[in-house]
Amino acid sequence: MTIRKTLTLILITLSVAAMAQRPGGRPGGGPEEMVKREKQSLYEKVDDLSEDQKLLLDGIYDEFLVTLKENFEEMRQGGDRESRRAKMEALRKEKDTLIQDVLNEEQFEVYQTISAPRRGRNQKEDGDTQG
Repeated sequence: MTIRKTLTLILITLSVAAMAQRPGGRPGGGPEEMVKREKQSLYEKVDDLSEDQKLLLDGIYDEFLVTLKENFEEMRQGGDRESRRAKMEALRKEKDTLIQDVLNEEQFEVYQTISAPRRGRNQKEDGDTQG
């Protein structure tokens, strides 16, 4: 299951990176837009966030974006795919863990509903490409 998630994340990342390189880009944008959409969705769906929680979440998402951009750049330069996949999976897990530490149980469940459908959809796509 972990390998499947990793492959899914890499496929998403590569797709977004490829689209971001096109002249004019695409409406979805690159890493900045991905992070912005997730954070915005979280803030819209969890309406009882405290100011402290928002500050912590902003910091988590800012750091996640910096590292995500670095990984995108590494992917563009080539190298070992398995290593990049592992890095992306570890990055996502670290973000999830940090966010879990900031949110209460109910808020984190909402966060999971934001990220889980996207991951599930991509896992199906990944499974289709392997078969």
